[in-house]
Amino acid sequence: MILNKSQVAQDKREAILDAALDLLASCGFHGFSIKQLADKAGVAAGTVYLYFTDREDLIRQLHSEIVQTIAEAVFVDNESSADLWDQYQLFCRNLWLFYASHPRVLLAKAQFDHLPPATLRSEIESAWHLFKPLSDLYEKGRSQGSIKPLSNHILFGLSIGSLAFIARQLLLGFEDIDTDQFELIVKASWDAISTQPTAIFE
Repeated sequence: MILNKSQVAQDKREAILDAALDLLASCGFHGFSIKQLADKAGVAAGTVYLYFTDREDLIRQLHSEIVQTIAEAVFVDNESSADLWDQYQLFCRNLWLFYASHPRVLLAKAQFDHLPPATLRSEIESAWHLFKPLSDLYEKGRSQGSIKPLSNHILFGLSIGSLAFIARQLLLGFEDIDTDQFELIVKASWDAISTQPTAIFE
């Protein structure tokens, strides 16, 4: 099949983003040059600048695509009418499975913190619309009094956001987490934000 120009351009952009994810995971934000990136992507160095204005723009676009992919994975099979605890367990399991099958994303995650604070803040704020089922869960829980009256950012950090750190410990070999332990982790993270301990669901 002969690819049209737009498809060729898209393929090159995706190749550059994929190479950037590889290098972020293995070398860190400042651990590679644009030339190394281009070589890994199989394109000329100048080609990188056809799609991205600079390193920051490249990492920002990569971050945006990863966040969108994560959101799509986390909310698969979600029923907004389901019990909050059941929805929360589903979100956690889906995210855990995503991290297990995408180790590069997990290893590269901390590198996005090297973006300028204003850019990072904008990225985080703009990503919330992708996580509407989670923000809806927090809002519904707060209104019912079943979730603590804290902001979405704090609730996220105390709950589902903590799974990235734990999954990384597993990936690096610091922990050996089986199914039973994972269930305990999910319950502990729920208990951190809920006014109703998970014991009442057992």
